[in-house]
Amino acid sequence: MPKINASLGDKKIEFNIKEFLAKHKLIWVFALLVAAAAGIFSWRATQNYTGSLALTISRSGTQNAIDYKFDSYYALKATDEFGSTVVGWFKTPEIASVINARLGIDSSGWSLSALSGKFKAAKISPNLVEVRYGATSQDDVKKIASAVSQVIAEKVNLLNSSSGQGLAFVVIAGEPVAVKNTYNLLLGVLAGFLVGLVFGFFIMVARDYFYR
Repeated sequence: MPKINASLGDKKIEFNIKEFLAKHKLIWVFALLVAAAAGIFSWRATQNYTGSLALTISRSGTQNAIDYKFDSYYALKATDEFGSTVVGWFKTPEIASVINARLGIDSSGWSLSALSGKFKAAKISPNLVEVRYGATSQDDVKKIASAVSQVIAEKVNLLNSSSGQGLAFVVIAGEPVAVKNTYNLLLGVLAGFLVGLVFGFFIMVARDYFYR
């Protein structure tokens, strides 16, 4: 039967692989549990979608300038800064909570990190922000995009009405794009089994060594 001989310091380890696995059946049980968890994760992931929504930011108001040639520069700079503000909104728990309420979802059981991580917003250009989020179906992708558009429009209108500088911004939402998540179920189960087997094997070896 195959044996493994190893030395660690002044101690030596020698054991039969077949006898070891027969003795420590928990390794197989642990590996199967990890494989099952990986399979469930892969299966659930394949049922989900990722949505992408583009938000175009534009300045609708103008500001008096001594030299009108600089107005376009200030407009671009203001739009760029406002785009950063929009991205910042999606990093806060508030925006996700408000959108959940608009969708009829109870956020009372959500943590702050879960709320702030629901949406991933990034500024693609000074006046373009992309928002990505997860959904369970293509219809949900569209519903969430509609709620996002409404909530952002309301926040923008509130800022415009409270601004005393004669500046106003408009955020135009594009058509949401839904992409189905694809995972290899068999590969996920196999990878989970191997990881569980290796991890469980080394835990057993370490335990036998240190408690010998």
